[in-house]
Parts: sequence; structure tokens; C-alpha cells
Amino acid sequence: MRLAWLSAAMLALMTLLTFVDVLGRELLSAPIAAKVEATELIMGLTVFLGIGLTTFLRGHTRVDIVISHLPPRWRAAFDGVTFAVSLLFVALICWRLGEQAAAQRGNGDLTQIWEIPLWPVTAVMVLCSLVMFAALAIQWVRSIRVAAGLEAAADADTPAGPGAG
Repeated sequence: MRLAWLSAAMLALMTLLTFVDVLGRELLSAPIAAKVEATELIMGLTVFLGIGLTTFLRGHTRVDIVISHLPPRWRAAFDGVTFAVSLLFVALICWRLGEQAAAQRGNGDLTQIWEIPLWPVTAVMVLCSLVMFAALAIQWVRSIRVAAGLEAAADADTPAGPGAG
């Protein structure tokens, strides 16, 4: 849940930054110079800090008009395919973000105005993507076990996180 609070704090910080920038620009004719680059970094952190936890808690929006009418094992089989495809995409995201972080560190890449190193922000995104990958892997294994009849089907809308019953 710390990731959720951190993500919410990043969103609040971005909102405050935008508010102060507008006030400074309209009232004092002095906008915040690096507002755009700060917003870009904060937005990336907000998304990646929240997405791993959301995946773990199965909090993504799900439209299952047809699949909800199938037997539990069939639903689990469809989930298994969905999770497998998602795992591939998230693995690609982790790989490319990891390469990007390494390149940014090796090149000493900085933001243009505040000269903040980029690689630590990208490294946090990699770690959060790995959380998402782990959550998807767990859900994929569960769906395969249910589809194979080795495990009873759980309610798909029940979160898998702390306090879940």
C-alpha cells in the first residue's frame, strides 16, 4: 500500500506544481521554469508506482460481457491467455526500461533545466514494472491451475492483496 500512497503523493505534487505555476504565470508573470520536465518525471512515477499495485490487487477495469457467462474453468483459460500476453508485453517493458536506465546512467543523462539525473527515475519505473510482472505471473499460474482443474475458481473481482479473503 506504500506504493499507492507514494503514487498519490506524486499526483498531489504534480497538481500543486501546476497550480503554483499558473498562479506565478498569471499573477506575477513568473512561471516555474522547469514545470514541464518536473511534470513529465512525476507523471511517469505516478503511473508506474500505481500500475504494479493495481495489477496485484486485480484493480484494472474488466469488461467481460461474454466471458462472465462461461464456466469457471473456461474463464480461467481465457484469463490464462490474457495474462500470458500481458506477461510478454510487461517483460518487454521491463527489458527496454532496464536498457534505458543503464544507458541514461552510462551517458550521464540529465533533465535540461534542473539537470536532474534521469536514470534513478527510470530505475524506479523498472522496479515497479517488475512488481507488475510478478503479479501477472502469479495470476497466470492461478488461472492455469483453475483451467486445469487443480484449484477451485476464485471470484475474479476479489482482490489478491492484503486483507483479501
